[in-house]
Amino acid sequence: MVYVETVDLSSRGVALPNDRVGMVIAQPHVSDAALSPQEPYHYTEQAKQQQLAALTETMAVARAVPHGAAKTHFTVFPEYSIPGLDGVALVESAIRANDWPNGTIVIGGTDGLTQAQYVQLLQGDDTHVDAVRNGSDRVGPDEWVNCAITWIKSGDGNVERWIQLKLHPAREEMDVSHQHMFRGTAVYLFKGLLENGAPYRFGTLVCFDWIAAVGAETPCQSILADLHRQAAEHQLPLSWLFVVQRNKKPSHSTFLAGVAAFFNQTQFPNALRERACLVFANTAGRAAPGRTAEFGACSIVLSPQSLFDQPSCVPTFSKGGPRFRDGSNLLNGYKDVVFRERGACIHSFAQINPGSLVPGPAGRIFAVDQAHVYPISGAAQPRAPAGAVPASVKWLNDELDDIPSLAVAYRTAPLVRDVNASHQRIITALRGTAPQSATNVVRLAAQESTNEHADDWDHIEAEALRNLVHTLDIVGVAFTLLAIGVDLAHASLMMDSKTIDVLAIQGASHEECIEHSKHFLPSPQRQTLLVSRDRDNTDWHRRFGSFLQPDTPQPGDEPKITDPASGSMHLGYQNLLRIFRRSETIDALKGGISAELAA
Repeated sequence: MVYVETVDLSSRGVALPNDRVGMVIAQPHVSDAALSPQEPYHYTEQAKQQQLAALTETMAVARAVPHGAAKTHFTVFPEYSIPGLDGVALVESAIRANDWPNGTIVIGGTDGLTQAQYVQLLQGDDTHVDAVRNGSDRVGPDEWVNCAITWIKSGDGNVERWIQLKLHPAREEMDVSHQHMFRGTAVYLFKGLLENGAPYRFGTLVCFDWIAAVGAETPCQSILADLHRQAAEHQLPLSWLFVVQRNKKPSHSTFLAGVAAFFNQTQFPNALRERACLVFANTAGRAAPGRTAEFGACSIVLSPQSLFDQPSCVPTFSKGGPRFRDGSNLLNGYKDVVFRERGACIHSFAQINPGSLVPGPAGRIFAVDQAHVYPISGAAQPRAPAGAVPASVKWLNDELDDIPSLAVAYRTAPLVRDVNASHQRIITALRGTAPQSATNVVRLAAQESTNEHADDWDHIEAEALRNLVHTLDIVGVAFTLLAIGVDLAHASLMMDSKTIDVLAIQGASHEECIEHSKHFLPSPQRQTLLVSRDRDNTDWHRRFGSFLQPDTPQPGDEPKITDPASGSMHLGYQNLLRIFRRSETIDALKGGISAELAA
């Protein structure tokens, strides 16, 4: 059984807004290599310095309040994010500083602490722990602890901290060689009043504690049962439950099934959860922003009864679903906000209080606002720009990570070094594509795509983007590219002292690529070069027909003002690739392309 202790923050002057709270969640990369190979699992010295820097960056974002709230009310560090007592001291020093706002909460998980370190932690000023159940004298010399710490900075600036031990080890924490993780048996629930006088309560669980059975019930059930008993004939709300994790599979079916159990109001009915917000804060799946199948997926989940709208495809976060829940539909019907970035970063957003919504059209808003992604280390980049990240920008950059140079497939090609250099230029240029241009780039490239929103883009769009990159890789060796992804065309180049717009389209057939291009024709003042690729990657032959008009244009022909299609040229991707593979020099490649167009 888990003992629940309720801490009253009303006398400490921690009144939270009734409409929206500012949240900042760190999503650091905590690799196996960053931690010691044996228990207690703590940061290596080199990794510790990097993680201390990540803590500093996160707290700087929290102080900057980019989410637009009056202050960052909750700053959250996932499990294993705070490296030992040095990390605790760094966080606490920041909270105690004058520039850290009063009336705020910081929640964080430490790495593994030895029994001696735990003793030292509990000796700190204004430290609270359930001494009967989780006191240092309960921890043996052959045991270690996994802590969650909740810091409260009261309205008068005083800082206190509450130490909560993990209740149940994860599999990796049970499969040990020498020492065992001490299992805590107590959790804290904090209560207070919102600015409008309504009550609030919040608590924290550490990763596996969300689903573990401790005695006859899960820790979550223990919290709800205790709240149900306190309410007696009335109802008391649980406003936030934070789950700090280092979870390789955050969308595992068992983990997601706990959401339905949490929101099941028929159990512990006096513990009101229809306006509750579950906050899942996880570590990252890779050291930099990008796509990964493990870790990440920081999210907030709200009751199906909440009145929030579900977005179609807004910047920074998705509406969840199988695409963002590793194929699972267990949260269908819930208001599920999943932050797209699963690599190392910092999430900042304002979380809207479900109780503040007005029924009807006037109250139709999303569950989060001003959602931004910050780099946790290094300079800003498209997927962590210290701002919002449109879905098209995130998808485009993720796909570009996995598109190799043609130099990989054609290592013996004479121009292998040139095409590799061209590839790097193309990738760099496409990464900087503006959001609307990124959407246009993909829609133009993928003739067979029927997906309106970037959150629905899949293999059709991915293959079309790969074709686009490889087309520009070759063309970029032969000609000077003037612009990439900044207009309706994919790029523009100089050919025979003329500016030519380039379209690279993959589709069902060359003919359908031609028809598709008609919807994206750039200004009729310039010539257009269409490079098409059909499903079988066959050649395009002139006898199949001309590109939009009966008279075949030649390089340098001027388009007719009355006919946007005039002056357009056409190559098949297979034709272009063959010319590249056979060309011994850049001049030969340029000449081969010109000859093919003039044939």
